[in-house]
Amino acid sequence: MPQVPLRTLLRTIRKGPRRIWHARRNVEMIAGLILRYVFNYPLILVMTFAGQRRFGWFSRLCYRRMDGLIATTRTTANFLVCPADVVYHGVDLSIYYPPQDRAAERLKRKLAQKRNLGIFGRVRPQKGTGDLVAALVQVLPQFPEWGAVIVGQATEEYRIYELSLKNQLRAAGLGDRVRFTGFIREFQEIPAWYRALDLVVCASRQEGFGLPCLEAMASGCPVVATRAGAWPEIISEGEDGWLACPNDPDDLARALRTALTLNEASLTKMGQHAHDKMVRSFSIEREADGIIAVCDKLFKQYGEPPLTSVIESQQARPNLT
Repeated sequence: MPQVPLRTLLRTIRKGPRRIWHARRNVEMIAGLILRYVFNYPLILVMTFAGQRRFGWFSRLCYRRMDGLIATTRTTANFLVCPADVVYHGVDLSIYYPPQDRAAERLKRKLAQKRNLGIFGRVRPQKGTGDLVAALVQVLPQFPEWGAVIVGQATEEYRIYELSLKNQLRAAGLGDRVRFTGFIREFQEIPAWYRALDLVVCASRQEGFGLPCLEAMASGCPVVATRAGAWPEIISEGEDGWLACPNDPDDLARALRTALTLNEASLTKMGQHAHDKMVRSFSIEREADGIIAVCDKLFKQYGEPPLTSVIESQQARPNLT
């Protein structure tokens, strides 16, 4: 990602026009407040929140002094004591899209089972990897045509944890039906894994938002997800996925049984509903438009030209390089 050196950044924003300072972490929010209220930089301060919790007194003290707040979910907005605009994250539909031939994608990934589910993310308790393994031990013996893939790495501190999960699966006679990919170096391999799967599980115990749900649905996969992050606000139960209680392997197993009982045509239809929803409401362009709308509203309050006109003027400039 291109970055602006700090010295260049401070020199550039010291003189008008007013600029948006968009923070996502407390340290960035505090830096913006200091620049504006101590050093008199002409900044318009915006903070995006994803956490679903009551924020501490210091965070509340700071964000009350921001010009605008963005929440990535309605639940997050309800935890804030000031009004916030809800702008959901989006997914790049040119990267995540349904396969033309799922069977061919499955062969490319060397999946032995006819039908497969997967989970994406670091292998650790917070991501619900162990909860999924416990649910698979209950469910997979009843569905011999299904296999599972755990896509992601276990960092050094969770290597023993990952080994314990593999031992659980071997003890249940499922060692050859559940595959651990480990760390995937090439980014393009991750969207390819989604296209090889029939179902994706998002089992986190806690989430700020949870992008794997969007990535899976954009790839034409229905989702079994816990009621964490944005997932309860995204998934329509029985239409494009199912919800389960977080940190509850039994309830996750219940939702998985419901999903695995369906035939291939029914799952494909749900996957199409999921993809259509992403196109309508969760594209990365829609997220960008939402953020720009918040910026334009704030620029208008300060009598500055809207961001959309600035973008259009930049795009209209001739390329002199």
